[in-house]
Amino acid sequence: MKNPRYKVGDFVRFFCKYQNENVTGEIINIRQAHLNWDYEVRYQIHTDLDYVQWVAAEYIIDKIKR
Repeated sequence: MKNPRYKVGDFVRFFCKYQNENVTGEIINIRQAHLNWDYEVRYQIHTDLDYVQWVAAEYIIDKIKR
């Protein structure tokens, strides 16, 4: 994988398309998508006790300090 902009353990603010709002969470995994239509870097973000989702790098707004 090329140099990802964020790393595991970073807290970031991103646009959640399911809730239609900006959400804060912690990156817990990073992967390179390998489908023909999707070569983006994806970040797995843990937002609360039960909810984890994969987010494209373009939806991450900024890194926040905790």
